[in-house]
Amino acid sequence: MANLYIALLHFPMRDRAGHVVATALTSIDVPDIARTARTYGVTRFYVVTPLESQRRIAARLREFWLAEETANRREALELVAIQEDLEDCYAEISHLEGQAPAVWGTSARAGLPYPQLSWEEARRLLRARPTLILFGTGHGMAEELLAACDALLPPVRAGAGYNHLSVRAAAAIILDRLKGEDHDGDG
Repeated sequence: MANLYIALLHFPMRDRAGHVVATALTSIDVPDIARTARTYGVTRFYVVTPLESQRRIAARLREFWLAEETANRREALELVAIQEDLEDCYAEISHLEGQAPAVWGTSARAGLPYPQLSWEEARRLLRARPTLILFGTGHGMAEELLAACDALLPPVRAGAGYNHLSVRAAAAIILDRLKGEDHDGDG
């Protein structure tokens, strides 16, 4: 299987009124998503924000958890890299892998006018090429970011009347659907 990377983005995001904003870091997202990333064999977990103050907070959180006495938590937080923008992630992955990654977006909204993969297709494609999965914050990624993705993954519980998972929960569900034990070795 090719290497999988994930990014938690804080810009460009939508606020509840639909305006494009930079969202604030949520302190629990960093260690929780890192632990999920480590569990599912993610190569690198990027925390991406253009705000210097938020990058400093992310770095302090990472350092706090790296200093933890629990080896499992340290191992997970070693996956975390803090970046100013998505292009830096893309460039780093391209350099490490010797090829550009596929970029897949996520959204809770169904019916978006962008190419969408099925879970089966996504699992098959993960084997062939390094992939970067984008997770949004706030009220989701701005349209220009979604449009720039190679494809979107299916929304989690799109048909449910209530669909407002935390990004931590959505990341865990999505990574399990892509790399969980039930999917090891299927094509």
